[in-house]
Amino acid sequence: MRAATKVFAEKGFANATVRDIAYEAEILSGSLYYYFNSKEEMVEEVLSSYLEITVAGYRRAVKESNDPVEAFEELIRVALRGVVQYRDEVTILQNDWHYVGPLKMVAIRQREVEQIWLDVIEQGVAAGVFRSDLGTRMIYRTVLGSIQTVIRWFDPHGENTVDNVIDVQCSLFLDGMRATD
Repeated sequence: MRAATKVFAEKGFANATVRDIAYEAEILSGSLYYYFNSKEEMVEEVLSSYLEITVAGYRRAVKESNDPVEAFEELIRVALRGVVQYRDEVTILQNDWHYVGPLKMVAIRQREVEQIWLDVIEQGVAAGVFRSDLGTRMIYRTVLGSIQTVIRWFDPHGENTVDNVIDVQCSLFLDGMRATD
């Protein structure tokens, strides 16, 4: 799975071949068909595993939070740490969405991710702590889009830590979303 993840992230789903994956895994390409029927099954397994971990992290973050603001901050933390830790999987999702988005398990997990975020945002609007004029889906898409693009510029060995990025994004988003009296 690590070999498939690396190859899909580096070459893109359409350009990656089973032979490329087998070469990276140091096995014969025919051996992969013992475990998977197709390249689509491989990428679905790679992404499903990542998305299951992500959904579990989001659920835990929401469950352990006391209010919508805290839950939103925790979702940002989980998301940003996940983007950094699972850079290849996020790259595959971003670069090959038109191929992988329709895959059954990917679509199911993506809907779960979206619903968790929307629920927290809607709770914040209902509680009067988030602005009601922005639209919950627009907030969700804007925030997740910003978080996911972090992989394009973030250097884990650079001067900024992931915690710095989390602090900046929490401040920017929450300050812009907070309801004012």
